[in-house]
Amino acid sequence: MGGLGILGTMEMARNAMQTARQGAEIAGNNLANASNPIYARQRVKIASAVAIPTDKGPQGSGAEVARIEQVRDYAIDEQLVEEKSVTAFLESKQRGLQMAESSLGQALDRQSVDAGDAYSTYGISEGVTDLFNSFQSLSASPTSTAERQTALYSAQKLTDKFRSVDRRLDELRNSLNKEVKADIVNANAKLEQVAYLASSIGNTELVEGAANEIRDIMQNTLEELAEFVNLTTTTNDDGEMSLFIAGEEFITDNVMTDVMKVVTDGNGYHSASTSEGTALNLTSGKVAGAIDARDGGVVDLRESLNTLASELITQVNALHTTGYDLSGNNDTTLNFFTGSGAADISVNATLKADARKLQMSGSASEVGDNTIARALADKLSSPATTLNNMSYSEHYGNTVSSFGQELSLVNVQLNDQKAVQGMLQKQRDSVQGVSIDEEVANLVIYQRAFQASARLISTMDTLMGDVINMQR
Repeated sequence: MGGLGILGTMEMARNAMQTARQGAEIAGNNLANASNPIYARQRVKIASAVAIPTDKGPQGSGAEVARIEQVRDYAIDEQLVEEKSVTAFLESKQRGLQMAESSLGQALDRQSVDAGDAYSTYGISEGVTDLFNSFQSLSASPTSTAERQTALYSAQKLTDKFRSVDRRLDELRNSLNKEVKADIVNANAKLEQVAYLASSIGNTELVEGAANEIRDIMQNTLEELAEFVNLTTTTNDDGEMSLFIAGEEFITDNVMTDVMKVVTDGNGYHSASTSEGTALNLTSGKVAGAIDARDGGVVDLRESLNTLASELITQVNALHTTGYDLSGNNDTTLNFFTGSGAADISVNATLKADARKLQMSGSASEVGDNTIARALADKLSSPATTLNNMSYSEHYGNTVSSFGQELSLVNVQLNDQKAVQGMLQKQRDSVQGVSIDEEVANLVIYQRAFQASARLISTMDTLMGDVINMQR
């Protein structure tokens, strides 16, 4: 056996040129995708061609492209899917709580536990204080029509604020319900896309080899789906993928077997379940974040304000119905406030029409008595059983302080979470991101290899010519 010979060497050089050309094409593809955020760089895996036996031992026959592989760290990819889901959860919750803060019509100072200092504009805290201060002023001049009008005006401002805040919080609840519903629909669309891509990867790799570009899209789609819900994936021995949302299987061996369903409870709150009605215990993603904000901070804030309004109605009405007006009359059915809570609290229309009917005296024969007015003024600092033995101001201060601290905690958690996600993203970019300098250097290497192989072909051609001429 005499080795490759001239023709064999020329074939080896031709194969080497094809290898260099393909390497340059891959480097060019990497450069073209340098700004593509979902692209994982590729590289040509070059292997030695099959050696041929000779009387001097096996002789190499050049090189060939074994495969085109994708540079990807699957552990980081999997962790990023999880972390992006947590980030989306915190962002969604933060947005819901910030909208609730806006519903109060004021900006919270989350470092303060004093409701009086927590706001820069008129709010419920100021309204309660103004109302009881007006009762205090009225106790000094119980027969003054002007002071009575001031008390009614202060009460009207406060009731308007209660109703507007409650209305905004109810609208926010409805808005979050719509958001949950829309996110579940969008998540189902992403779920369907994942199943299609998983099947495409299997079909492509069965026939054509590595489906690198499809895998890029698959990873990006999984990350987008994770922004809606918490998910996990598994792969069987045949490379077929199964996907689970909150522990429930939705894709089985590349086939979509279930969809998420929007369900509504008796309070009109939306949540997610399987198509068969099994409730999903979502722990991260936009859907869980919106539900957590809605059923946590927003509900607690609304219920606390409603408790405050109900107690105000009960206590003020209880005193007012025992008093006497400027004519010495007592009407035990004439309440100061109407309604039962924050949603419908209002000042009695009869009193707004005639301030003289305010029952501020404790005696029918002494219309200038201020017993009821003083008792009402004292209520500002008096603890109430239904308010956990706190005064009105203390209860409201505790409410907004707790809410503000919850929002502050979410802000801190989100900042930390973004830092973690950012570090993972940088780690992945360092592995699979395209380095322009590196790819340009590879292009030079492949160019030189191509030129050298072409020179080898030229040399062998010259030798072939010499051999032919010798035979003449």
